[in-house]
This record gives sequence, structure tokens and C-alpha cells, in this order.
Amino acid sequence: MKHNSSGITILLLLLILLSGCSIQSAQSVEQSPQVIAANELAAMSRLRSIDSAEANFMVESGGTYASLDELVNKGMIGDPSRGKLTGYRFEVRGKPGGYEATAVPVQYGISGKRSFYIDETHVLRGGERGGAKATSLDPEV
Repeated sequence: MKHNSSGITILLLLLILLSGCSIQSAQSVEQSPQVIAANELAAMSRLRSIDSAEANFMVESGGTYASLDELVNKGMIGDPSRGKLTGYRFEVRGKPGGYEATAVPVQYGISGKRSFYIDETHVLRGGERGGAKATSLDPEV
């Protein structure tokens, strides 16, 4: 039985080329630093708006905080899933005596790198969390 070494060589070259293409494709998905910075600034601004709305809601309701849906339904903030802010996922949760709101990049490294957090203390916090949520332990931004 005779082996066809040129066929194996061509197959190996094809595999090497294909693996190089997939690496290049993954690298070309990266977003420009300017777009990431703009998305991060928009996310921080949205969290500050949520914080203001929560403070107003708390005064109007006599001491309770609202969910994200309640804030949107009452017209206190716009829906963060609409418009150009889709690079971040926003979440608002109640906690004893307060609330916490987070913004996490939908695609870490592409739509944003930093995650953000704000609560009833009105201090915006955040940092690079690899796509995980920021917490009250993160540094002020």
C-alpha cells in the first residue's frame, strides 16, 4: 500500500489555514476603544438616571424602592433595552432598606469592558469584572 504524502501535506496546510482564519475572525470582532468608551459612559449615565428615579420613587411611595419595570411603567425612566444602549444589560433588585442596580456588558470586550453598580448610597462603582456584575465592593468611578 502506497501512501500519498502530498495529499496529507495539502490536508495539513488546509487545516492550518482554516485555524488561522478562525483566529483572525475572532480578532476582527473586537470593538474600537472609542465605541467601548461611549457604551460605558452611556451605561453609567443610565445608572445615574435609575438612581435619581429610585430616589424620587422612594419619596413618593413613602420609603420603598421600585423594580426596573415599575420605573419604566411609571414613566420615571426610559426602557434601557431600547435605543442605542443595547450594549449593556441593566438589572434593578430590591434589598432590605434599599435597592441595587447593575449594568453588565452584553458581550464583554465587544460592547464594553467595565461593569457598574449603584445603590441607595448614590455612589457609582465599577471595574473590569470579566463580564460579571459589579458590586458594592468595587471602587467608585
